[in-house]
Amino acid sequence: MNAIIDASSLIVLAHLDALWLLQKVYKLVGLPTSVFTEAVLRGKAKGYVDANRIEAAIVDGWLVQFEPTPAQETLAEQLGRQATALSSTDCDALTCAEMRDVLLIVEDRRIRNAAKARGIDYTVIQVIPLQGLIQRKLGHKECDRLLADTGRAMHTDAAFLHVLRMAAREIEAGRKEGDSGER
Repeated sequence: MNAIIDASSLIVLAHLDALWLLQKVYKLVGLPTSVFTEAVLRGKAKGYVDANRIEAAIVDGWLVQFEPTPAQETLAEQLGRQATALSSTDCDALTCAEMRDVLLIVEDRRIRNAAKARGIDYTVIQVIPLQGLIQRKLGHKECDRLLADTGRAMHTDAAFLHVLRMAAREIEAGRKEGDSGER
């Protein structure tokens, strides 16, 4: 597994019907049981289509649900006592990413701050399309569409979104320039 995702990021990508992006950029993304419970079981109980999409991605092998180890559970409980603003689900995602030394995909600022304080590498879903473009796993048009879609869904600051889209355009322009110079 190359990354672990929190519930809110997972739900937003499912809502955008863009869970495939995780598989394309990261190959295998894990979600602790508590994230599965929050995003799938509770979502299905409320009739959310997003929950069915997440469950289908697990069946298709794009996502993998896993049970945290006892050590990860203990660390998550300790973190929960220290950082009372974080849910137990947040603590599970954080400690599993930390102990497995993988990237954490997370949206909530409180979780990002905790990740930063603990030295956990993390990213936000607004950046994933750009990562896909850089890795040549997405084309520019698809990247730009996903940047716009995730930006709207997450109410991303317009300046931040503009910078991401400009970076994508510059990457594309540089590649086209490189292609024309090689001919």
